[in-house]
Parts: sequence; structure tokens; C-alpha cells
Amino acid sequence: MPRKIQFTTELDALRTLCDEALSREVRQDFLVYLAPQSFTDPERQVVLESIRALFPRGPISLTALRVHLNNRGFPDTDVEKYFQPAASPSASPAEAGKVTS
Repeated sequence: MPRKIQFTTELDALRTLCDEALSREVRQDFLVYLAPQSFTDPERQVVLESIRALFPRGPISLTALRVHLNNRGFPDTDVEKYFQPAASPSASPAEAGKVTS
């Protein structure tokens, strides 16, 4: 997969997980589907791990993700980009999650 498409797909997958408009069940299924190793970017691997840790505690907010990443030693992570709409709004979570290594 070309690098630019991989970059967009990874970002869309994380945005999907942070989208509270989707049902919790859909996001849970999608979270199970994704593996941190699927992401080529180390920052996105860490963000996915943090989302996995936060998900059982309730909604994933920008503040909660920022605090979690800060506590893990990643204070400079730009979390705002993960709470923006996905680039391809017509894509389903399963399509957004088609990340290859």
C-alpha cells in the first residue's frame, strides 16, 4: 500500500475509534480488529494502545487521551487530529481499519 494511503488509513482508523457518534459496540468490535503492529507510525501505535486502555473506562475524550499520553511519556502528541472527522466519511469502520504492515 502506498505510504500516503497508509498514513490516511491509519489516521482514519484512530479517528473512527475516537468518534463518539458511533455506537460503543461498533467501536469495540473495531478496536478488537486493530493491532498496534498494524500501524507504521510509532505515535499511532502509542495512541491506539492508549485508546485501548481508556475505552473500558467510558467515553474517550480529547482531555482523557491527552492526559493518558502525557502520563505515558508522550506529552507532545497532537491529539486534536484524532478527534476530527475521518477523511472518508462514507467508509465503514471495517474499511477504515484495513491497515497493513
